[in-house]
Amino acid sequence: MGLFVGVGMAPMAFAWPFFGVLADRVDRRRMLVATYTGRAVLLGSLPVAALLGLLSMPWLIVVYFLVSTLHVAFSVVSPSLLPALVSGRELVDANSKLELTRSAAMIVGPSIAGFLAELLGAANTVAIDAVCYLAAAGLIVTLTVPKRAGAAETTAAPPAASVWRDIREGLSTVFGDRLLRPMAISSGIMNAFFYIRTPLLALFVLEDLGFSAGSLGLILAAAGPGALVGSFVVRRVNGRVGLGTTVTWAAFVAGGPVLIVPLVPDNSWWSLGLLILSTFTVSAGVQTYSISLVSARQIMTPDHLLGRVNATFRWVAWAATPVTAVVSGLLAELFGLRGAIAVAGAGLLLPALFLAFSPVRGTRIVPGLAGQPS
Repeated sequence: MGLFVGVGMAPMAFAWPFFGVLADRVDRRRMLVATYTGRAVLLGSLPVAALLGLLSMPWLIVVYFLVSTLHVAFSVVSPSLLPALVSGRELVDANSKLELTRSAAMIVGPSIAGFLAELLGAANTVAIDAVCYLAAAGLIVTLTVPKRAGAAETTAAPPAASVWRDIREGLSTVFGDRLLRPMAISSGIMNAFFYIRTPLLALFVLEDLGFSAGSLGLILAAAGPGALVGSFVVRRVNGRVGLGTTVTWAAFVAGGPVLIVPLVPDNSWWSLGLLILSTFTVSAGVQTYSISLVSARQIMTPDHLLGRVNATFRWVAWAATPVTAVVSGLLAELFGLRGAIAVAGAGLLLPALFLAFSPVRGTRIVPGLAGQPS
């Protein structure tokens, strides 16, 4: 199982910059369609292999690796395509609606999947998932996207040196800009400490506090409604104070409530309520932060760099993920679960502090800032 999970996470470590280059060279709508169609074919192969008696662990591992790779491609090209479909003033609203539907799907999806697996079996449920990806591809095909300057007219492979040059240009655009740089670094810090905190929370609730698995489920389930609330309020907040201030304060809301968790003393009802409230508030803050951050870089970045800038942000955010499990274990050994969560909570305040003392706070984000002299 460890090998299975590791293979699925592997594309997160290396694939981002290459798909960033690709998203800046090709028709982004076609690339998005390919990510959906490819995942449909890969997932559809599983029930077919099961029906033919060919399904095996190596097959599952290969499919999981390729599906994860296409997910990386999707995560790069999707936010890179959106600015071609809506105006800059509508980006926050568009991103909030996308995240609203995603959050709703995350809430109801597992329940529907469990029901279908019980009713139809696992293989048929995966087949339905594959059909859903095909349906999504069909919807994207119907989009009318203005022709983009600089998109490749040929399928000829570019020289390797050119690919590495484009990757470097994406990195220098992000880390050479006084606004994009602190946004990217804060995103990486936040992601790292959240992945440190996540396994510790479940162990703390079950082992130290003695809550039941059902209570843990209630605590974790509070993240769904929190994300929905974040999606609802983000447009109004951004409209009042601007994207720069929203990103900064949302980072505080996303990290601060984690410090409540190590203060919870027992498994009483009010303790359960505190844990649910913490999870709910953190999720609302993360959603507001994420939508604002994506919208800011879409507004600031020239179209021909969007793929590489989005890829660089995602790469930075995932860079520390492979070592977070080790760090979680070391912190738990040194400080116990309660102390380790306190360290993670303190670490989750760093992104907000980093942004608060950067040019991002209070900046009114305007189009075309990225890549300009700072």
